[in-house]
Amino acid sequence: MNRRTGRSSNRRRHPIKNMLPIVIIALVVLSGAVVCVAIANGVSVPTVGTVDSTALSQSPSGLPSEPPASSSELEPSSTAPVSSEPVYDRSNYVTYKGAIEHIFVHPLVVYPELAFDGDAAAKGMDDYMTTVTEFKRMLEELYKNNYILVNIDQMYGEIQNDDGTTSYGRLPFKLPKGKKPLIISTDDMNYYQYMREEGCNWKMVVGDDGHIAEMSVDPKTGKEVVTQGNEVFSIINQFVKEHPDFSFEGAKAIVGLTGYDGVLGYRTQADSPERQKEIEAVKPVIECLKKDGFQFASHSYGHRHMSKMSADSIREDCQAWKDEVQSLIGDTSVYLFPYGEYPDHGTPQYNVLVEYGFRYFSGVGINTYQKVYDAGYVFDDRKNIDGLTLRTCLKEGPDAVKANGQPTARTQVWKMMDVNYVFDKARGDEPGKGIGVK
Repeated sequence: MNRRTGRSSNRRRHPIKNMLPIVIIALVVLSGAVVCVAIANGVSVPTVGTVDSTALSQSPSGLPSEPPASSSELEPSSTAPVSSEPVYDRSNYVTYKGAIEHIFVHPLVVYPELAFDGDAAAKGMDDYMTTVTEFKRMLEELYKNNYILVNIDQMYGEIQNDDGTTSYGRLPFKLPKGKKPLIISTDDMNYYQYMREEGCNWKMVVGDDGHIAEMSVDPKTGKEVVTQGNEVFSIINQFVKEHPDFSFEGAKAIVGLTGYDGVLGYRTQADSPERQKEIEAVKPVIECLKKDGFQFASHSYGHRHMSKMSADSIREDCQAWKDEVQSLIGDTSVYLFPYGEYPDHGTPQYNVLVEYGFRYFSGVGINTYQKVYDAGYVFDDRKNIDGLTLRTCLKEGPDAVKANGQPTARTQVWKMMDVNYVFDKARGDEPGKGIGVK
């Protein structure tokens, strides 16, 4: 109701007020003309939108978000995040039918002097981990080679068949012309104790700007340090802020979690002495990751060798993950096999995983591979971009061939990135004996 309704309707209006409607109409017409000229000349016209509070509980694939500022300019924010997604000319989208690349890493090495110091764990850290420097360089190379981050839910899902039935499979989708789809996933984002001791972050936290950040302990001072730019998620946020066209409609990466030692650096497992306190502490971190556009996946509960487990054992593992992890992060259809090992397709063991609602399964392999199964799920292999892969790539070179004259599998990595540039020399010449060796 207009608050002025009770006032006299015969009051004489000011001449300037009489002209306001005309002025407003003129401004709207002028603004529309500017936008049309901009579009006609190929200029992107950004839009700004707010996030509805109900959206935070939904799939992050459609959430607009504002990537974080750098760690040197963190400021508290009381406003809702806004979309940084560029306005693409959708008439330039083309149907994509090629391969979908999928790469993964573990928690990043923040302090190479601890990871590659020659101790008993150093060789394993060199083999299976990736440094902050390497991950940042990887993103640069992937972007330069026209890859674009995509969300699994944008690529695969329920398909309506001609006979009225539905099935699970690859969805028809379009990308900006010249772009190639890329999925990035992460394993073991739980920050086990050995990772903390070997130079990784300690936990995920919410930054002062409301976006995801990470906490580590500086080995030189022994003090806790909160940063943005030393873990996969904040690095991707920063990179997408600088290069919005690296993310297809808000896609980011997948957070793979086990459960036996909590999640995201918080000891939320059933036998944790301060479980409830840790659960409450991690809840805002989980919501922050969702708000920033990241998805979650199961990496099993106990990180066991799934190919050697019975159906009953797999069921117990799935139930534990559902009770202790899914109860915190919400539903997910993505399953990342520990060690890349998995039961035979179609066996009772595999069927248990499908029964628990998983539809997208990933192993580990350098060769690009995806296959949709009639049972209603898809399986792919992920390229491990770690010390083992990088060192082998360097040893073979970008043009390596097998005895039959065919290119080796790792030439695929070279096509995605310049391994010479990506490789962090802090690793040293010999695995496990790098910058930390005295």
